[in-house]
Amino acid sequence: MTVRIMRAAFGAVLCAAAAAEVRAQVPDGGAFLPESRYFRTPAADPHGPRIAVALLSTNLLETEGRERPAFTLPDPDDSAHDVVAAVSLGVIFPLVQLAEWEDGGAMLVLDGRVFSRFRIEYESRDDMGQDWFVGGGIEARRAKLSGRASIIHRSSHIGDEFANATGAQRIEFGGEQLDLLAAWDLPLDARVHGGVSWIFRSYLHREPLLDALDIDDRGILWAGADRHWRPWQDRRLALWLGGDVQAAERTGWDPAVDVAAGMGLDSGRSLRLMLRYHYGPSPMGEFFLTHETFFGIELVAEI
Repeated sequence: MTVRIMRAAFGAVLCAAAAAEVRAQVPDGGAFLPESRYFRTPAADPHGPRIAVALLSTNLLETEGRERPAFTLPDPDDSAHDVVAAVSLGVIFPLVQLAEWEDGGAMLVLDGRVFSRFRIEYESRDDMGQDWFVGGGIEARRAKLSGRASIIHRSSHIGDEFANATGAQRIEFGGEQLDLLAAWDLPLDARVHGGVSWIFRSYLHREPLLDALDIDDRGILWAGADRHWRPWQDRRLALWLGGDVQAAERTGWDPAVDVAAGMGLDSGRSLRLMLRYHYGPSPMGEFFLTHETFFGIELVAEI
């Protein structure tokens, strides 16, 4: 697993360096690969784009959800509370400046993310699975109002090692969706956000077990608040604090609550250490009907 993490991190560094080199060749004020950004991803969004490595203490395998046929854990008592590694590789990449005005502008962005988990307490270092997000859209700001509209393809996969060890079968979780998310700036560097996702194509009906459960998968509602501020004289030092609630029709609108807080360096790009808490349906697509609580510590980079 360590080798995989190193390879992924090295690849991310190379991509960032290549992007920086391309940007350096574009004259200031050019519409292609703009430097400005108009929307900041909510700090507690569990699927927010970031490059990160985390350790999570989770009870994901304490109970079995209804989303798949039963599988067998070799050590069910020990697996009920696992410490797992979570690796995230994601970025919102500004592509083309569409418009610019005195208090903001609009740009076309690309969006790519993958989230993986590994059971590091076991010699096999079981790869539990991945969630992939690929798409793009428009990011914009007008004074205190900012937002992002994106069309996203999502797909989830069970890890081969976890499947071989437990007999767990992959389910067809995923689809295509339109994400609309807006935020309003408040005093003291705080803001509130809210949004909706319209899932215009879901793969859940392809799964006989899920089809029998008569699960609808058409929408997600978002709400939350966060704060990002610099209380010290050195303006590179910053604090992050946020809460996020998401409720999806596929889970019967059972809310998933996420809280995040941390500190680090921020100068357009950021490097920070974050504490995370999750309660509700698991953010892992392959376990979307399994209730999960986790606490984690995460080293995060945003470029």
